Amino acid sequence: MSEPFNEGFIVRYLLGDLSEQEQVEVEDRAFSDADFLQNILAVEADLIDEYVRGGLYQNERRQFETRFLASSERRQKVDFAKALARVTGESVATETVRRPALTVTPDKWRHAFIASLRGASMAVRFSFAAASVVFVIGIALLVAQTVKLRGEIKQLQAERRERQQNQQTIEKQFADERTRNQEELAAAFQREQQQRERNEELIDELERRRDESENKPSQPTVLSFVLLPGVSRSGGALPQLTVPQAARLVRLQIGIEPGDEYKSFGVELLTQGGQHLWSQKNLSARSGRSGRVVVLNLPARLLGAGQHELALKGVTDEGKTEDVGFYYFEVLKK
Repeated sequence: MSEPFNEGFIVRYLLGDLSEQEQVEVEDRAFSDADFLQNILAVEADLIDEYVRGGLYQNERRQFETRFLASSERRQKVDFAKALARVTGESVATETVRRPALTVTPDKWRHAFIASLRGASMAVRFSFAAASVVFVIGIALLVAQTVKLRGEIKQLQAERRERQQNQQTIEKQFADERTRNQEELAAAFQREQQQRERNEELIDELERRRDESENKPSQPTVLSFVLLPGVSRSGGALPQLTVPQAARLVRLQIGIEPGDEYKSFGVELLTQGGQHLWSQKNLSARSGRSGRVVVLNLPARLLGAGQHELALKGVTDEGKTEDVGFYYFEVLKK
């Protein structure tokens, strides 16, 4: 702000009637221009004097009381001006004086002010000197408080930017984690699909070999064996499966209870000692001569002589896996 001194503009500044940008410009210029600061102090003193003598418009008086007097330092200045008016014997005006637009130049105002001081008594001069000191201290404190507030605002803005950056970082990390999980699920699904395709190819190959060797009924290449639910390991004699050397494929028909309704089934075949032999997922139940069964095809070479355990598990519609039953049987080799 570089325009010449304008008393009306300074009055609006003191009454808080300027925009925030204009307030900042006035304060910045007061810091760098000593003459301009003295002009502000002089206009402030004149404004206080007019308020004490009742010479402000109604709206200006309201702004003075709500904004100018919001500062304790300014209230002390007004109290001092009231006391000074009583000391000098000057009465407060009883009628509101309509003040014209303030366009006094610095030189005219300064000459009038000096002339009034020359004609005043020593007590009045001393009082005005003391008031000037108070005004200078007050405006300095006001400017210092404004600078402090501006610094606090800048700090709050920096903290807000830091919070926004942290939030953006967290959102990016969340998006990266979600993408990684999706990729892992897709890879697991692809591996399972490939395993199922290999199993189907194995079954097709074994069935083809079985069809080729159907002319040798004395040496079957495909064995079919039914496992019924409810057989425990300690329940006495176990069902026996005799596997000849020529057998290539064993088809196990695993019986299930009528209430075992699942989206799909999975099996795990173990030896008596707990060694894993075979596992398969995504099996479905079908109707057989002995009721509902789950059919499992596996190579005959995996079945060694001895007792075996087959665990049947069901997959619910929600994707949870539950134990359906455990089946025990004994393999005989010949």
